[in-house]
Amino acid sequence: MLGLPGDFTPPSRFVRAVAFSQSLLPSKTGTEAVLQAFHVLNNFDLPKGALREDEKDSHGNILADYTVWTSANDLKAKRFYFRTYQNSQIRMVDLTKMNLDAKDITKVSMQGDEVIKSLTP
Repeated sequence: MLGLPGDFTPPSRFVRAVAFSQSLLPSKTGTEAVLQAFHVLNNFDLPKGALREDEKDSHGNILADYTVWTSANDLKAKRFYFRTYQNSQIRMVDLTKMNLDAKDITKVSMQGDEVIKSLTP
């Protein structure tokens, strides 16, 4: 395997994304493809504090980039999948069950805290 750039800069992340996406084994189902997409995207999540600016905002807070949310789409099934920094559970909106001719905009909340499931016997 060739060495790939490993820093957090956009060009390095782009090169790694192309390399990963070109080396994937074919998916048998849309769901499998979406899960595979999220596994690839795991390699590009920026945790809070990993990439910091030298300056602070007007309130004295440290400026830091991080991955707020990540998404994937199943274009055939018309489904939008996402997860957020606060909740890594993959959630889905099925667009075939939405009224796409509605006159009003439908909002879907991305809010929610992580649910940690105990497996302790």
